[in-house]
Amino acid sequence: MSEVFIGRQPILDRDMHVFAYELKFNQGLNPNKHTLQATEELIKQTEEDIGFQAIVGDHNAMLQLPKELIKKEALPYFEAGNQLVLEIPNNVTKDINVLRNLKELKADGTSIALHDFIDDEASIKLASISDYVKIDIEAHSEMQMKKMLDSLHERGIKVIAEKVETEEMFFYLKKLGFDYFQGYFFTNPVVINGQKLSGNKLTLLQMFAKVNSPDTDFEDLSSIISQDVGLSHKLLVVINNPAAMIPIRVESVVDALKYMGLKRLKFWVNMLLLSNMEDVPQELLTTSLMRAKFCELLADASGNSTDRDSFFLVGLFSNLGAFFKTPIDEIVAEMPLADELKDALIDKKGPMGGALKVLVCIEQTNDTLDSLKFDGMGIGQISNSFMAANAWAQKVITT
Repeated sequence: MSEVFIGRQPILDRDMHVFAYELKFNQGLNPNKHTLQATEELIKQTEEDIGFQAIVGDHNAMLQLPKELIKKEALPYFEAGNQLVLEIPNNVTKDINVLRNLKELKADGTSIALHDFIDDEASIKLASISDYVKIDIEAHSEMQMKKMLDSLHERGIKVIAEKVETEEMFFYLKKLGFDYFQGYFFTNPVVINGQKLSGNKLTLLQMFAKVNSPDTDFEDLSSIISQDVGLSHKLLVVINNPAAMIPIRVESVVDALKYMGLKRLKFWVNMLLLSNMEDVPQELLTTSLMRAKFCELLADASGNSTDRDSFFLVGLFSNLGAFFKTPIDEIVAEMPLADELKDALIDKKGPMGGALKVLVCIEQTNDTLDSLKFDGMGIGQISNSFMAANAWAQKVITT
């Protein structure tokens, strides 16, 4: 029997702000009554262990459930402030029970997104009860997509582009007229070969290198932070947030070092440096934090716990190329990282590189993932770690 697992992908708007997170309940290639029961159990277990609200944070939730679970009593719990969007397949026009349940859910305020719109009679009929429609951009020509977009927009329906893999594709689809875009395209930015880093970005990269050098001690880090008044202020604001659980009010960088420790303080400095970068979508920072935690969780669960800090750092830095819009090998060349970290980031080599490969696969969220493994871990455990990492990243971002 295929193992049931949950995938998660961000859906961004035309300004690259998060509109929703899609949570897809994958049942493998041959779903049956046993996988349906396993899906119900997975929903219950995830609610108890992590909480679906924690996974999406303050954002909307789009659920792709088996059609048998499209009913009020089977849905995961989300707070009333979040828009819940149910994603329905394009083959339920004759399924009376599903249509009846959709009518009831829509009356209660749930929105509907039609998956894989193909402009046939069944899709058009279901689109009439939908708020959103998803189009697989790989399955249609530009002319076909433009025709569907015009027709759907005339009816007031918002259109989501699926399988958007690169920033270049995002700009093309945005110009074509799509409203929302699904995928990790923002981690694959347009890079101009031979373009040098601007002065500000080069200075920032040099600061990254100093902060994360294994030779940087408390005194060095204090000196680095103190030279940047804005960074010092933001760091003290973060540290004095109740969520940081520091027993006293911290008034100086020296006190911060005393109460937080070098590793924890380096993490917060890294996060603040990344969050200060211009022309970068917020979701890129959230994704980088998620990747860091996910790699750390894989290290803990796979017998690599002695290297958990290195796994975390590799996950955090795996998106640096997108932040700087520069090839990752050029970024890594400027940083004093150990060879195994460089090999993982550039060539996906070694255990840490293997963790990054698994990460990319599960981000893509497709039905062939049921055979995915990492050092004895199956897709179920990997997916649980992925969901836990997403919840952790959402919490950190809102701290």
